[in-house]
Amino acid sequence: MRTKTTLEKAVKFVNNCKFIFSFKKNIFQKNIFTILFCLITTISFAQSGGCSSTLEVEKNRNYNNAGNDGAYFTMVLTNDGNSLDVYNLSALNINGNCSNNDQSSTSGNVNLISGFLDNSSVPINTITVPAHQTATFLLHLTVPQGTPYNKWNCMQVNATSTNCTNHTVSTVVHTIVNNPSEN
Repeated sequence: MRTKTTLEKAVKFVNNCKFIFSFKKNIFQKNIFTILFCLITTISFAQSGGCSSTLEVEKNRNYNNAGNDGAYFTMVLTNDGNSLDVYNLSALNINGNCSNNDQSSTSGNVNLISGFLDNSSVPINTITVPAHQTATFLLHLTVPQGTPYNKWNCMQVNATSTNCTNHTVSTVVHTIVNNPSEN
């Protein structure tokens, strides 16, 4: 997979080669093996940085009821890439760009407040995932005071790679705000 990062690494390599070959007495003139080894190593390193990942809700439970303490979703982030990666987490209310589970109009959807927690309930903004490993974290949605009951929310959850800044994986969760007195 060719990415912007791979191309940037290749351009950097070419610029470094131009610098090395600009010397009057080139140290590589008689040793083509050294040049080939350097080229193969650089290309191999650049290709190993390819990013691939998935973001899902555990057991595909992307629907939840929000009560007095809000709603929680267990998120599963899998790093299918070849190197450790740190992901920046974010969430965005996308009420106008989704469909409610009961097919009702999204015009009455409400905004919720998002936050992320690690497995010990400590707030986080990033998560580190080794190559070919999976990490879980919690998405906590809080219902602001005065939010109308029996209204939906659609929240897009994003994990953006720091290795490949143009690589973001997303998923959408749906929440309905219940009337606590009806539970």
